[in-house]
Amino acid sequence: MKKAIYLLIILLITSFTNNKNNYNVPKKVIIAGKVLNFNPENPKVHFSVNRLGLGSLQIHEDLDSLGYFTASFLSYTASDVWVRYKTNFLVLTHPGDSIYVEFDGNLQQRPEILKSIKFSGDAVSQNQDAAKFQLMYFSNPMYYDWDAKSKAVKELDMDKYLSYLDSMQNIRDRLYNKFVSDVNPNDETKIWAKIYLDEGYYDALAFYPADHSRANKLNNKEWSVPVSYYDNLKKRLPITESMFISGYALSNFINRFHYNYVRNNLLEEPELEKYKLNNGYIAAPQNVLDSLTVFGIIKHTPDPLLKQMVLTELIRQNFDYSDIKLFEKYRNVIESNIKYPFLIEPLLEKYNQIKEQLENPQIASDAMLQKIANSSAKQIMDSLMSTNKGKVIYIDCWATWCAPCRAEMPYSKELMRKMKGQDVAFVYMCLDSEEKLWKACLGELQLTGQHYFLTKEQSTDIRKVFEVNGIPHYFLINKKGIIVEKGTHLRPKYVEEKIEKLLKE
Repeated sequence: MKKAIYLLIILLITSFTNNKNNYNVPKKVIIAGKVLNFNPENPKVHFSVNRLGLGSLQIHEDLDSLGYFTASFLSYTASDVWVRYKTNFLVLTHPGDSIYVEFDGNLQQRPEILKSIKFSGDAVSQNQDAAKFQLMYFSNPMYYDWDAKSKAVKELDMDKYLSYLDSMQNIRDRLYNKFVSDVNPNDETKIWAKIYLDEGYYDALAFYPADHSRANKLNNKEWSVPVSYYDNLKKRLPITESMFISGYALSNFINRFHYNYVRNNLLEEPELEKYKLNNGYIAAPQNVLDSLTVFGIIKHTPDPLLKQMVLTELIRQNFDYSDIKLFEKYRNVIESNIKYPFLIEPLLEKYNQIKEQLENPQIASDAMLQKIANSSAKQIMDSLMSTNKGKVIYIDCWATWCAPCRAEMPYSKELMRKMKGQDVAFVYMCLDSEEKLWKACLGELQLTGQHYFLTKEQSTDIRKVFEVNGIPHYFLINKKGIIVEKGTHLRPKYVEEKIEKLLKE
């Protein structure tokens, strides 16, 4: 009965769907369904909406007592969406779609789950065909034989590796032709499958130089590829609107082109020559780097649509750290180059949100903000231990610009919720950051606990005295005020048992 109600809702919403290729106005997409044989201890299903240039939108929905779920989001363009329970798979969506999907949550492996999937609502035939493609792909050694891939990366020189990639591409082409022959999908699904397969070539191409150096313990002086190596990325061009459906693969390509083709060509700019150090790094003033980056993307991205997407990615990445300075400095240039509403409108919306947060940070009501002026690292630690005497203390050293640090915050928030009322203090020490951005981040994260902002000098002192060589970095302190463990491994997702053990001592 409940499934029938879900289907009725979908059909009613579907009746109002129109003009799915209008990129000027976002429309709601609904993905509803049921996880069969789900584990009550794993009551959430997760969605990653692939948005070109804008990063993925993460959605987490609870399963009800029968395993039903509903997720929704606004979308300007067609795109694929990762659905994850124990493992993940892709669903193809269009603006205005309402899709119903059922799958067996008791299965561990992606091919088995793909065999269990059933679709209703919009794009039924297309998603059934997409599931068949994924089953073929994820069951193929080309995908899962990681040892062979690693061996090729380590042992082959550049020319031989390019030949190896060509041979792998022939295997992909054969898989694609078999998919088209056996399944007879529509044209959009063909494009999606081809782009998804081809991205394997471009990903491997982009990662090879760094991975080969790492595997053979080589530095830049001992081995590197010429900048012309990255010209191979231009084989993907031109980028067209018909490719939008393959949001995951195309988002990856945008990033690879940005950081491998554009950035490496930027390093060859004559203006940077005088700023190059012996170790290969650049020590140019920030205003020089900013100008070269923005105008370098415009100069070195030959495809007009890709250019808009790379610029969007650049600004969005700054926004991820609540940093709006680059956008404000080059706003006219950016707005004159990014023409598509599905790119510029979300950027402008995010800019306005961050600007409001910076000017009026709405920090969680029970968060404690601390600044200890003119204090050494030892004095800061003594202060927080005195404040939390007799408690277990969990310290998180982070920075506003540190993506891995911020990625851990939702898990930290959940850990605090679980341990509320117990004798444990959650302390967050923000290092090497701007105070304004610190408060904006706290407003965005809505993170409770005790928050310390450290100046540049204090940050340096903490790093030196307590050997904080990278962030995120965590400390576990027992009730006696003794540091019992520290390091990057004490992430909030994995530290609960250690804290509980200390609480019992």
